[in-house]
Amino acid sequence: MDVPENVGGRDRLARAALAVVLTIAAIRSFRNGKRVRGLLAGAGALVFGFNASTKYCGVNDALDVDTSVGVAEDESDDDTAVVSTDDETTESATESATAGASLTCAACGEPIVVGESRSPNEDGKTVHDACK
Repeated sequence: MDVPENVGGRDRLARAALAVVLTIAAIRSFRNGKRVRGLLAGAGALVFGFNASTKYCGVNDALDVDTSVGVAEDESDDDTAVVSTDDETTESATESATAGASLTCAACGEPIVVGESRSPNEDGKTVHDACK
């Protein structure tokens, strides 16, 4: 039987680490005479170890969650976000922050200073409250 892979990336590493921690907890619990806690920790270690080694999780399958696809796209080191504007153009957030650092009033054309009251007009453009 071929099992589909639905666990990958950081999720798989976290499950492997959790399996190791639960194994240590199970051994310590058995040594201290706490059988129920040791059995529960051991069962959890087996489940998470199985998930990490086979890359399959039954709960992920039941909830239709797949963490093994798109790992390379999600884990990018680029901190810029894509911003969509009204005219359907896209630009990075860092470019828009540097280019639009000075906000100007659509009605009078003067710059809007930080702390000055402003709001959108009927056309959705940012204007001074006094210019409405």
